[in-house]
Amino acid sequence: MPKNSSLPNIYAYNDFRKFIADYQKARHAIDKSFTKTEFCKLLGIPNARSYINDIISPERKRKLTPNFVELFIRTLKFDAKEALFFRCLVNFNQAVYPDERDLYFDQLISLNRTPTRKLDKLAYTYYKEWYHGVIRALLEIQDFGEDGDYAALARMVYPHIKETQARQSIVLLKELQLIAKNEHGFYKPTEKCLATDTFLQNEMVKNYQIRCLQLAEKAIIQNTKLPQSVTSRTISVSLEGYKRIEKQIGKFSSEIRSTVHKDESAPDRVCHLDILLFPVSQISEAGEGRI
Repeated sequence: MPKNSSLPNIYAYNDFRKFIADYQKARHAIDKSFTKTEFCKLLGIPNARSYINDIISPERKRKLTPNFVELFIRTLKFDAKEALFFRCLVNFNQAVYPDERDLYFDQLISLNRTPTRKLDKLAYTYYKEWYHGVIRALLEIQDFGEDGDYAALARMVYPHIKETQARQSIVLLKELQLIAKNEHGFYKPTEKCLATDTFLQNEMVKNYQIRCLQLAEKAIIQNTKLPQSVTSRTISVSLEGYKRIEKQIGKFSSEIRSTVHKDESAPDRVCHLDILLFPVSQISEAGEGRI
């Protein structure tokens, strides 16, 4: 890849579409002739300006085939290590199943050659497993010090985890400075409410969200005696109504975060709150209802 400090570094990305979009903009700022049309020509697909738009568009998300992956590698002049990272990144972003994402997720971490990304690697680990967030929240409720009972801590997590996982979680949380000892020597969260954008508001967080949804699935299937609040709705709504609902969800999420921050009573439980809104139909933009 051309070694130009003004061009984006592939290792700084975990979304290949965002990288391609940023690369084209950066090259165009240096060389006005490097348009999307020119980009397509260099890829070997003249008269196809829309191809780049189809790739980078969050709505369209055209799949990048193996042949085109290699065309991008050649056009962007990646070296061997950058090419490996790019191939893995495409596979990760386009993976359909959680196990596939996990496989490529681990490979991305091992292939990342940017020295300053150490914190991100730890953050990747945090979002890989759902129970790290639970352990962190439990420490708000439970006094736990250096010589604490890790087996007991593991049993407090539901579904239960192993003692070794609880130990590893405490080590990780300390490294990320998400917990610290208080004046009594007990580990406590450094922030009461952690938003995902504290680290990575992007593709990597999806792995964590997938794990949370799998956890919700278990809670529903096992039908435990623990209090649950589960609501599902299938609705028909206009585009304008959909956007209003999105805003309402954002407002509600902010209100929940505010409630957590302002909660004057001592916490006595750890809960998961998952809010989902996604289309389950595909209708033309004109919204015509006739089939």
